[in-house]
Amino acid sequence: MLAVGDSTRLEIIFSTRRYKGQISKRPKIKTNEGPPDKFVQISSMVTQRPDSTYPIIIEPYKLDLSQFGEKVVKEKKFTIKNVSDQNLKVSLVSMPDGLFDFKLPKTIKPGKKSEGELKLIKEAYGDTFEKSVTIEVTDAKEEATRFTIPVKRTIHVAKASPDTTVNSKGKGSQ
Repeated sequence: MLAVGDSTRLEIIFSTRRYKGQISKRPKIKTNEGPPDKFVQISSMVTQRPDSTYPIIIEPYKLDLSQFGEKVVKEKKFTIKNVSDQNLKVSLVSMPDGLFDFKLPKTIKPGKKSEGELKLIKEAYGDTFEKSVTIEVTDAKEEATRFTIPVKRTIHVAKASPDTTVNSKGKGSQ
């Protein structure tokens, strides 16, 4: 229940699955206010080859913080290459709250690469998630292009069997 005049954040997940090219989706939002249903339109250009986008190429194009043991994977670095002939301004549009910090270069010169970094915050060390970060690049003509970077984290840590104990000689017994 949401009080009159209050607000909340709504997460809508748009999975590209096997789509390619220009895609639009219109998820329905049901409320008990006003006209029956409301729609939000999401439009996207799904690129089949993320290594050939324009005006930037992000490498790797998805960031994986998955953990396959006790050691926490705390950060991932990535590069953004400007493949245009103009200076580009880079800005953060959106990212999920409470999972990580995200650093971006402010500008990238034509033909150059700059590094960005995603750092998992301590409170999220035990979390598994599939989220994304959206950035925007703006050229000298003030034309903007947005890029969404998938961010994934799964935790694969072997757990000891509850009926196995270790004796004083370090050998397991049941």
